[in-house]
Amino acid sequence: MRKKAFIFSFLFILIIKFDIKAQEYMYFDTEINPEDIGIIVSVVLDNSNSIAEIENLKTKINLSLNMDIAEKTAIKERIRILKTKGYRNLKKYINRGKKYIPLIKEIFEEYGVPDELIFLPIVESHFDIRVKSPAGAAGLWQFMPLTGRTYGLRINKWIDERYDIEKSTIAAAKYLKDLYSVFEDWMLAIASYNSGEGAIIKRIRLYGGKDFWDIRNYLSKETRNYVPNFLATVAVIKEVLNEEHFDFNAQTFDILKVNKPVSLKLISEISGLPYRKLKRMNLHLKKGKTPPLPGTYNIYLPIGYKETIKSALERIPLVNYYALKEYVVKRGDTLSGIAKRFGITKETLININKLKRQKLRTGMIIKVPTIIKAYPEYTEGIIDLSEDIIYTSRGIIYRVKPGDSLISIAKKFRVSVKSIKRWNKLYKNKYIYPGQKIVIYKKVRIRRPKVVPMNVKYLKKLLRKKIYRRYVYHIVREGESLIKIAKRYGLTVKQLKRMNNLKSNKIFVGQRLKVIRLIRRNG
Repeated sequence: MRKKAFIFSFLFILIIKFDIKAQEYMYFDTEINPEDIGIIVSVVLDNSNSIAEIENLKTKINLSLNMDIAEKTAIKERIRILKTKGYRNLKKYINRGKKYIPLIKEIFEEYGVPDELIFLPIVESHFDIRVKSPAGAAGLWQFMPLTGRTYGLRINKWIDERYDIEKSTIAAAKYLKDLYSVFEDWMLAIASYNSGEGAIIKRIRLYGGKDFWDIRNYLSKETRNYVPNFLATVAVIKEVLNEEHFDFNAQTFDILKVNKPVSLKLISEISGLPYRKLKRMNLHLKKGKTPPLPGTYNIYLPIGYKETIKSALERIPLVNYYALKEYVVKRGDTLSGIAKRFGITKETLININKLKRQKLRTGMIIKVPTIIKAYPEYTEGIIDLSEDIIYTSRGIIYRVKPGDSLISIAKKFRVSVKSIKRWNKLYKNKYIYPGQKIVIYKKVRIRRPKVVPMNVKYLKKLLRKKIYRRYVYHIVREGESLIKIAKRYGLTVKQLKRMNNLKSNKIFVGQRLKVIRLIRRNG
């Protein structure tokens, strides 16, 4: 009994000592059997408050937190950094997001998305709705244009609903639910949100695995760190908000829904709210007004103004405004016939469209006059309903905007400057001007493509199909050596070096090594 008590006391002292030393980035002074270290570290981490907070998420949202010692250590270290060096910034991001969290929580509850994913914008945008990445992702949820449109967000010259808090959050909820439906694992859904579902599906098909940790080493560095960073962030945020007794149901703004074109200028006059404040609250309205297009649009207001403005708008009569809309030339159309149909002269139609030739082609898009109804103070000029980008069967017609250059246009459409110059005969002219039409001869989607939702059934089926490879690969992790890797796969160091054409024993973290040659048998 004394011997057992002594051993237990000795291990207890070692565990306490390891916890203190680990925090100071020091090693044991006492020699320990390597096989015992894993047990001791596991005990220490399993009893850590930070790791306990992370693993508590599993019971609520099934995040598949089956982590080994190294993974637990990595998350604990991230939590330590967030609580020390990163705490000031984290508090700033939390304070910035407090006004959005209640609405996000309400929407996520409606769509059955776990509460913890409310904090995804912390790692996506730092809760800064104005953020736009170099790749083109924008808003709180950092949607790319294609993904945004897929989930119903309108993006055109009038509006960008990636900056609309309510609508972008609904889109994010739908997207996350679809990702979960594909993988049936929230951790993989979160990783897919960062890298795209295609990248995750490909890694699972190539390397196997059932959860994020199984494929983590085969992912890009950004996605490898994305999920652990998120887990650590959630643990710290929940602690902060609990200490503050944060009210998750306290809305700090109202949403007025309108279906007739209205300007923020008129809203400012009705309410007495500063126009600049309204602009800051409605970044999705590019021109400071709701689009002159069918649909219901959001206007964000400070608490207490919604009903007053709504009542005022109901009593204000709509005004007629002149506008220009697009018309697709049909076979047999003439300038005189089109002009007569829309109540203008042939000369006016030519001037509106700046036509140098009076000959029309079938499929050609021209502008014709129309009338739209909107609230007063909407605009002082003629409203142009035409698009900046016109899609045709042969390619794209792009209308140059202020600030555009040949380089920026080439980058936008992923073609070369040389090609644009050739297509538009710009060899001598180095400069382009606003309003100029640039032709891009590139096959594109049909005009105003139909929104196609994620095909969950197809992706689930694809996920089950394995990709056959000639080799199984191992990604080198920190602390690994050729001897350790060779032993793991039942090889000699010599065999491992020969398979990978290695001349020395030096390897580096992230290096991909062939470890097993696959033999495919016929029949």
